Amino acid sequence: MKVSPRITAALLAGAALLTVTAAPSMAQQAPASEVEALRAQVQALMARIEKLEKAPAAAPAPVAGAAAGAPNKTDAPLVAADVFKAPQVVQSGTGKIKVTLSGQIGRAFEFADDGFDSDSMHVDNAQSSSRLRIAGAAKLDDNWTAGTDIEFETQSGSSRATGFGTDSGAFTVNERKVEFWVQHKTFGRIWVGQGDTATNVTSEVDLSGTATLISHTDVGSLFGGVNFRNKATRAAGPNINAAFNNFDGMHREDRVRYDTPTFGGGFTLSTSFIEGGATDFAGRYTGKIGDTEIAGAIAYADNDSRTGFDTQTNGSISIKLASGFNVTAAAGTRDLGARNSDFWYGKLGYINKLTSLGNSAFVVDYYTQEDFFAAGADSKAWSVGYVQTVDAFSADFYLSLRNHSYDTPAANFKDVLGVISGARVRF
Repeated sequence: MKVSPRITAALLAGAALLTVTAAPSMAQQAPASEVEALRAQVQALMARIEKLEKAPAAAPAPVAGAAAGAPNKTDAPLVAADVFKAPQVVQSGTGKIKVTLSGQIGRAFEFADDGFDSDSMHVDNAQSSSRLRIAGAAKLDDNWTAGTDIEFETQSGSSRATGFGTDSGAFTVNERKVEFWVQHKTFGRIWVGQGDTATNVTSEVDLSGTATLISHTDVGSLFGGVNFRNKATRAAGPNINAAFNNFDGMHREDRVRYDTPTFGGGFTLSTSFIEGGATDFAGRYTGKIGDTEIAGAIAYADNDSRTGFDTQTNGSISIKLASGFNVTAAAGTRDLGARNSDFWYGKLGYINKLTSLGNSAFVVDYYTQEDFFAAGADSKAWSVGYVQTVDAFSADFYLSLRNHSYDTPAANFKDVLGVISGARVRF
């Protein structure tokens, strides 16, 4: 075993001290010549100690098997940096299901002018609201998989409800999904619980890269709480959310839903049986023809005895060229009993990765609807907008200008002009 020079020095110092201490008693019993010899030995030892103390410490021996140049384990930090990196997947309580936590924060600043007054609002973008999701999935065998989904919407001041003078600090928590599903490769998937009906988002198929934030068939989602004002009397009419509706299927409900496997190069069929007796049916397609992407959906819903409407038919289609130019269209009709209401929507856009940040998307759209809020009512909206994705931050920043108009045979209303700017950060 190799002894450290400093340990050797300490031992020698101890020996020297012992010798010097013992020297007086030894001098009483030994001749003078022997005492002189002992003193000489002590001086030699002290000189050696001084020499060892001045010598540089020897490098520690390398750890067996360590790579050349690797730091000694004793120099490693107590907590590795990797410990602070969030895991992509967490283990479930049962240890049998892979659990994924995800969500987003969607905040925006709005400014609106109703023709008489104006106001600014801090809102949660209802078109892509703040939310938290916990999803679970398990592979049962080569054919069967199963999963769960819990998703909550957590909004402070929804842009669908916030208007002039509204307290945008109102905080709400809403259930979006509380469901489980079972899927077979050959027979398709069954969903049970609160979640998307078969026809949900069938009016909102869109490849422009902007639909989940700004330009959208759901016009009432952004400035929904702002009222139209009567041109002659200044009286408040319906708010924007009440004057527009894109008949987007049956939304999210307590239901049992069935989806077929994908067939024919991109087609799927769906149906659901909804709490209260309503049923719906939808067909979807997602695919490519050469370098051109195509996505579309068509849907039919029977509301049965539930209030609101009797039946509705709706659909949408979006086409994106390899160059990034895209076109989107949507339409729908709803039987309201005493009358029918129809809407039409068109959008032109361009999306491409113009910078290293991520995709840049530009869009202009137009929406028109008749007889929805009242017989003879005429609702229109148009917008221009820009969305910039920042891949490194998993975020989307946006800016949009939208104009809304509403009139009836009995009254004319001022247009509502609104500007919205904000960001969505995904995790």
